[in-house]
Amino acid sequence: MSISEITALSDQAIEWVILLHSGEATEANLQQAQQWQNRSAAHRNAYRDAEQLWLEMGLAFQATETKAPAIQPRLINRRQAASLAAALIFCALITPFSAFTERWRSDYHTAVGEQKNITLSDGSQVILNTDTALAVELNATGRHIKLLRGQAQFTVAHDPQRPFEVTTDHAVVKALGTIFEVLDDEQDTRVTVLEHAVSIKAPHDAAYLDNARIEAGQQARYRIGKGLATIETVDLKQNSAWQRGKLIVKSQPLAAVIADLNRYYPGKIVMTNKRLSQLRVSGAFPLDNPGEVTAMLEQSLPLTIRHITPWLMLVQGL
Repeated sequence: MSISEITALSDQAIEWVILLHSGEATEANLQQAQQWQNRSAAHRNAYRDAEQLWLEMGLAFQATETKAPAIQPRLINRRQAASLAAALIFCALITPFSAFTERWRSDYHTAVGEQKNITLSDGSQVILNTDTALAVELNATGRHIKLLRGQAQFTVAHDPQRPFEVTTDHAVVKALGTIFEVLDDEQDTRVTVLEHAVSIKAPHDAAYLDNARIEAGQQARYRIGKGLATIETVDLKQNSAWQRGKLIVKSQPLAAVIADLNRYYPGKIVMTNKRLSQLRVSGAFPLDNPGEVTAMLEQSLPLTIRHITPWLMLVQGL
C-alpha cells in the first residue's frame, strides 16, 4: 500500500474508534465498524493501531488528573471521550490540513524531513528546512518574502534600491547585510544572524526602531505584544547543524528537544508525563533516523519510548 492509502485507512480507523467510545454509537454503528474491519487485513491492522492509540492517549489523560477514574479500553465517560477525541483529531487531521493550506498558498515548500535550495530571480539564495513554506513577491520597490511556516536561511543579493524583508505572523525582518535565518513557530519568531545584521519590528509597525537590531553571531525571538526578547550570542556552527542533517543540543530541556524533533518526523512524539519535560538533553541527533534518535534518548535518560503507530511515539517515564 502507498503512504497515502495507509494514512487514509488510519484516519478512518481513528474516526471509528472515536465514535465507538463516544457513548453515542448505535448497534448499527457497531455492525458497520465490524464490517469496515472485515474488508481486509490492512483495515483490521489500522483499527487495532487506532484502538491502541486510544488506550495510550487515555492513560496519558488519566496521568494528568490524579483523581480521574480508571480508563478501560472499551468504555470511558463523555468528558474523557471529548478530550481524547480532540487530541486525536488535532494530531490526525488539523495539523496536516494546516500544512496543506500553507503549501497551497506558497511559491516554494518542503515536506516533513525534506530540505531544498532555491535561487530567487534577484540572485538571493534560500535554504528551506523541513516542513517549510514561503511566498515570494519581488517588484521594482522591494523584495518581500512571506514565511508561512517553518525555517529558512537567506543569503541576500546586494540591491540597495530594493529592501529585502521576511514577514511572519509575529514579525518583519529586514536584511541589513548578507546572511540570516528565520524560524517561525506558533509562539514567536526566532532570528539568527550569520553575517552583518538585521532590523526587526511587528507587522503593523510603520518603522524599525534603532534598538531592534540583531548583529552577526546573535539570536533573538520576537513576539507581537512582547517585542524583542533578550539577544543572545550563539554557536553558529551548532545552530546550522540542520543543514548537515543533525540536531545538536547542549543541556536543553527534553520538551524543547522533542518540539524540534517533531518538525522533522511525520506524526508526533508525545510526552505523557510533564515531569519529563525538564530533563536536560545533550547530544548530536541524526535527523534522518528517528529510530536511532529514540534509542539514544532511552539510553541517556530515565524514560522509555513506545512506538504506537508509524505516526505516534509516546515518551514515558520508567
